[in-house]
Amino acid sequence: MRQFIKYYIKDSILLGLENIKLVLFTKKKPILVFTMAKVGSLSVYFSLKKKLSKNAIFHVHSLNEIEVKKGIQLCFQNKVYPGSKTPVFLINKKIINQKRPFKIVCLFRDPLERNISAFFDAFKLYTGKESSDYKGSLKKLKEYYDEKLNHEFPLNWFDNQFFDATNINIYDYKFDKQQGYSILKTNTIELLLINSNVSDSIKEVLIKDFCNLKSFKLKNRNLSSSKEYALLNSNFKKQTKFSKEYLDSLYHSKYASHFFTDSYIEKQIEKWRKF
Repeated sequence: MRQFIKYYIKDSILLGLENIKLVLFTKKKPILVFTMAKVGSLSVYFSLKKKLSKNAIFHVHSLNEIEVKKGIQLCFQNKVYPGSKTPVFLINKKIINQKRPFKIVCLFRDPLERNISAFFDAFKLYTGKESSDYKGSLKKLKEYYDEKLNHEFPLNWFDNQFFDATNINIYDYKFDKQQGYSILKTNTIELLLINSNVSDSIKEVLIKDFCNLKSFKLKNRNLSSSKEYALLNSNFKKQTKFSKEYLDSLYHSKYASHFFTDSYIEKQIEKWRKF
């Protein structure tokens, strides 16, 4: 009943309020926290929600309506409610299709660290068990990780989801790997692109300036360290190593080469390599 109320009543009301902002405050640019999953985007989204009263703000991982519909159908087929009512249809109708100027805050993350985080976040999907009920070995967990995860997802996200929604080829623009962020502008889109490894204090300044705020403070949400699988996740990362072929596929990809320094890539390969 609680999930029903959240999805059909609370989420519908919240989405309706954002729609009202789009209608009433036409001079205020909507803001999309548009990122791949498991990069710390919820912390940015909820922190911005507390500061913005007139800008419509949305949190999305995809703007592809067909994919979103399939995801919703899959949830209901498995007798669960989606995590929240999607704003994708509203965004496309009122912002994208009308070519309305808007801002995007987009974070990205180390591909291996993102993959491990995604694996544990959907633990039951990949293992068939809740993390609290898992009694198997870390070796078996590694087998689940190897066999069931879409390892190339972060490598392709900017080519697929981001480009399809914005028509921006991120690889056409030079990225400052040392400072870890860049700001890009097109006719209708302003984009703040941030490496999730950048310190919160720097993120706060960047987002404050980008969103024209007098002040901004990040309040972390959805942290892996606070989840029930935290200890298992920590042990997995401490004890698991990966093949050279796998690490090369991630860290020598177009994605990693564009966003991370050579020294960082070498350090990560050394950290995770199986001898």
